[in-house]
Amino acid sequence: MYHAIVRSLVRRTWRRVSAGDFDAAVAMAHPDIRFRFVGDTALGADIRGRESFRKWFSALERHLPGVRLDLVDVVADGWPWNTKVATQLRVTATLADGTSYCNTAIQWLTLRWGRMIEDLVLEDTLALDAALRTKHAIEHR
Repeated sequence: MYHAIVRSLVRRTWRRVSAGDFDAAVAMAHPDIRFRFVGDTALGADIRGRESFRKWFSALERHLPGVRLDLVDVVADGWPWNTKVATQLRVTATLADGTSYCNTAIQWLTLRWGRMIEDLVLEDTLALDAALRTKHAIEHR
């Protein structure tokens, strides 16, 4: 029963995030969250704190305006004080040159009493880097 509640909470949060309400994820974060977005791109991060987490979402929106993060699947396991959640996300956006960006991200969360204390995101950084380079090239024409 507990894991069904966690999956429902995660689904509800991702619906809001996908609609552009990034504060829904920030609100779920512990004040000292550790967030890591793996990769050597403009979005790569290893940060702590809710405000830094909020700023990362601002950077995401700045680099990929109109980005959508759609939840494909979610699994949860563990106890309320140490819940592990894995999600699969579909990431889509329209790049500045009009082409579509589509990627897959895997997220590994650790929740404590319903708050994210760790968030690790893995995305195909080769595809992401190409998209960010396209944006950069158009801006500097």
